[in-house]
Amino acid sequence: MANNPVQIILNDQDFHQAPDPGQPPRNRDFFDKADEAFAAHKNALIASIDVVIAQLRTSPYGPLAYLKVQMRSEALAKSYRPVWWLFKRDQFPCVGAEAVGTLYFEAPLIYLSMLRSRIEAAELVVETKYRQSDGAPYKAPTAARAEVGAIDTIEIAPPERKRNFSVAAALAALDDPRAVSGYQIELFHAPADPVIADDPIGRGTLLRSFEGLLIGLGSGARTFVHRSIGRTPVLELQLTTGVQPALIDNRSSPVGGEIAAVLPASGVDRSPDRHEAALNALQAHPLVRAVLPPVLLQIEDEQRPPESGLGLDLLPRPLAIPKPIAGATYPIVGVIDSGVATPLDDWVTGRFDYLSPDEFNAVHGTGVAGLISVPQLTNHPSVTPEADGCRIYDVPLFPSGPFSAHYRGFVDFLEEVEQAVAEGQREYGVRIFNLSINAVSDVERYRYSIYASRLDQIADAYGVIFVNTVGNLPRAHARAPWPKKPSEAVRYFSSRTTSDTIFKPSESVRAISVGAINPPGTDHLEGAPTVYTTRGPGLQVGVKPDVAAFGGAGVTAPGASTGLASIDVEGRRQDVVGTSFAAPLVARTLAGLDAATNGGLHVEALKAMLLHHAALPEPLTRRGLKDLARQFAGFGKPAQVADMLETDDHQITLLFQSRLSIGERKPVILRFPFAWPQSLADSDGKCSGRARITLVYAPPLDPAFGAEFVRVNLEASLKQLQAEPDKDGNPRYLNQIDPLYYPKSARLAVPEKALIDHGLKWWPSKQYQSTFDEIGVSSQWRLEVTSLVRAETRFPAEGVPFAVLLTIEDPAGAAPVFRELRQHLQTSQANAQDVRTAVRLRA
Repeated sequence: MANNPVQIILNDQDFHQAPDPGQPPRNRDFFDKADEAFAAHKNALIASIDVVIAQLRTSPYGPLAYLKVQMRSEALAKSYRPVWWLFKRDQFPCVGAEAVGTLYFEAPLIYLSMLRSRIEAAELVVETKYRQSDGAPYKAPTAARAEVGAIDTIEIAPPERKRNFSVAAALAALDDPRAVSGYQIELFHAPADPVIADDPIGRGTLLRSFEGLLIGLGSGARTFVHRSIGRTPVLELQLTTGVQPALIDNRSSPVGGEIAAVLPASGVDRSPDRHEAALNALQAHPLVRAVLPPVLLQIEDEQRPPESGLGLDLLPRPLAIPKPIAGATYPIVGVIDSGVATPLDDWVTGRFDYLSPDEFNAVHGTGVAGLISVPQLTNHPSVTPEADGCRIYDVPLFPSGPFSAHYRGFVDFLEEVEQAVAEGQREYGVRIFNLSINAVSDVERYRYSIYASRLDQIADAYGVIFVNTVGNLPRAHARAPWPKKPSEAVRYFSSRTTSDTIFKPSESVRAISVGAINPPGTDHLEGAPTVYTTRGPGLQVGVKPDVAAFGGAGVTAPGASTGLASIDVEGRRQDVVGTSFAAPLVARTLAGLDAATNGGLHVEALKAMLLHHAALPEPLTRRGLKDLARQFAGFGKPAQVADMLETDDHQITLLFQSRLSIGERKPVILRFPFAWPQSLADSDGKCSGRARITLVYAPPLDPAFGAEFVRVNLEASLKQLQAEPDKDGNPRYLNQIDPLYYPKSARLAVPEKALIDHGLKWWPSKQYQSTFDEIGVSSQWRLEVTSLVRAETRFPAEGVPFAVLLTIEDPAGAAPVFRELRQHLQTSQANAQDVRTAVRLRA
């Protein structure tokens, strides 16, 4: 019976330890038994450096460029990065990455001859050495041989790769009322040194040449320098018909942004030749990393329910919307959308007033808010399980007219999002914000977007969670309804060529992104992905969407039901459809969980609870659909809040919310020892049962590193004591749990690419699960959380916050697991308490 509360361990710091000493990795020879091939490869790299030197000696931009270094696919692991011997940090700082294993280094001309010499130092024949223990021979390549062999190619960052759109497409976007920006320009890094010195490296020369380029774009050219996104400087360029001289307005300074406030309004310059010349000049400049097209934002698309088709002017009457009970405490959600109409005024606690009421259309926002405040007024509890009653903080930021009439650019829009979040969190205690405003742009495989990065910054600054939609396909690109046979689904997607990638900013790792599945009671397969929901992950790494929820089935027949309903601006019931209406169901769940735990759970714990208690809908659990299930539903459909907080007698769930600190020499680890439940272990110590772990952490992020933007990796493991000690005579523990997406051969050595693809290495949300049948010879176990830092990064001084949940259960549903393990915890040093009350004690 589900009446046993989740146990939170309050004294988590007591289980932090220094990690065991490890052995430094040996150098690897990527050209083993291929010395002639290595000699040719080495000469090719030397020739590449000679080309770079020749280009920089005559460069009009100065003696500095940025090198693109491509690693071999078998050299993706941290220990193979060429930053120990070849690209030393003080001479060639690593300034970013693109795909996994595609690195960018700052390359001053004055140090390139040294780099060339280091490549030349790589030996053509590897020395053979002999082990002292048994005299056995082994190959001992030097660091030079290892790092030279790990690299595939070296070149100056190619200008043609910095832009992937045409001038015609850009001008069409600038004419769209959804456009909220000019061109977005990303730089490799801010090249100016904060000290007074001469300029042998060429950073000052490079910056001056770039500023000269911007001023040389002519009258009406406006460049706005915004605060850096991580380490990446971001600029916005607008080419207008204005007669004022070209300007650079630095909004990153405390007094920036004053120039744009007094500039007269000017239209977009429609000259294709001027745009082409400006974009080509930007691409050619070494400091520019990428030129991105104008940003378009949307909340609505073609996924609207069809009209009734009856030819009758019969509208339903307004519903009797319940009012809050005086003195009662309710969850609260911030709704960043197009505004909430008057029928829900009683539930609106506050409103952000950037746009006036005549500047927004509340149709979409009211539909979203209705599913948060009074979901069961228009839906059966099987569709919307959380009860009516949730307050709204209304943030109408999506205007009814062109964005350009209300925002000076995309960053201005993001600044208003931050101001709204700050006000909602400060004045009303809002921690969950529903955001259904997508960029009309697919998430890119090797780029972490400005939109996602700024949301992450805001989430960290104010301790909140954004719940994002993944976006909807246009009706013309909608998929066929999900088939009942798994084999038909696999065949359909293997032959589909139309793109259906998730939209920005749903790659945001601090946010929860939501896909849409079909609700019950429609012609579509219940629980299957809708015909319009986009799929992830978009990025080269990770899991997106995080979860899925009912979003209304896509229908075409007049009068057909979508299976999901909300209210309109007049308070009447209306069918809704789209990922915009799946996200508020998840936001409501998170807010309910936050309220049920009295606001005492960290954001990592809230997200971990949501993911840990999510389950894939039945159509996605069938054989052969594992990859598709991950792309459409992530970790699954979340459970009801009440079910997250309690377990049955045959289960127990432990929650840790903690932070790994830097330690004295290495980052500490969490190591929590416990005894396996007696009823699931025999007299010989063989253990049975099932274990599930969910780990969510907040690593430092650096968008400059593309698909490698997560800079610290945390891993959880569940280890059992072994009969034989380790080589030092200490007790030896063996990990017995596998990442959720691992193939069955996980016990074999797994290459780095598979760890990233299937083990979610370098991804901040992970799950593990294994079923045991009389394994091992001991009932002594321990839960561990450890860390790994990128080769170019240092572990953050502030540490890495995380939450980890461990559930142990009897698959047969019979053993008294909760009682036995709870009794063990009471006799151990762990301070385990009911999560619903312990957070009050801890606070």
